[in-house]
Amino acid sequence: MNKTQLSLLIIGLLLLGFYLRQTFFTPADDPREINVDSFIDHAQYLTTQSEVIAPLVCAKLAIDMGFTIDQNQVNQALRQTLKAYDDDKDAALYLFIYVKGYAFGLAHGIEDKPGAYFHLGCDQNHPEVQMAPEQTQI
Repeated sequence: MNKTQLSLLIIGLLLLGFYLRQTFFTPADDPREINVDSFIDHAQYLTTQSEVIAPLVCAKLAIDMGFTIDQNQVNQALRQTLKAYDDDKDAALYLFIYVKGYAFGLAHGIEDKPGAYFHLGCDQNHPEVQMAPEQTQI
């Protein structure tokens, strides 16, 4: 699956999830329309913030290299960051899905995962992941 197909799949799943949530989980008398303009602005801002993206990229790189990462801890840290964007219309949830998908997509496209893991400083932020010395060379 190439990057274009993967991107289209992720976008399609996001749209399907949004539609299903609006259709089945939202009462008909509760208008829960998200502000698309603010969502785009917030999403664009968050994808440029290394303190938001780096832990997610590091987690995905570690997973791709076969190491176990505590996904609940990663998700909880991201949810804590996104609490500021909660507007009672699930904006934080949609930002969570988008930002995590964006970061995982970035990490998925990296060919030299061990080198990138070391170069990004993930080894310092996730000391539980032990790599062989030959894997730490860029």
